[in-house]
Amino acid sequence: MRYYRKKTMDSLRETIKNLKEEKKIFMDSPEGKQYKKRLSSNYQKEYRKNNVEKIRKYREEYAKI
Repeated sequence: MRYYRKKTMDSLRETIKNLKEEKKIFMDSPEGKQYKKRLSSNYQKEYRKNNVEKIRKYREEYAKI
């Protein structure tokens, strides 16, 4: 029974390793760079939309300096 679990865990580790490798290759490609930029842009839009008041307050405070 232990041998079976060990093989399963080894297989899962190998799968995870391969997926991480594929993700790294994708993220280094032009499409991956565009994807990363798009994610970042969407996150920034959401943040600004949800924190309008906080940002406004920060700008007012920053202008005094």
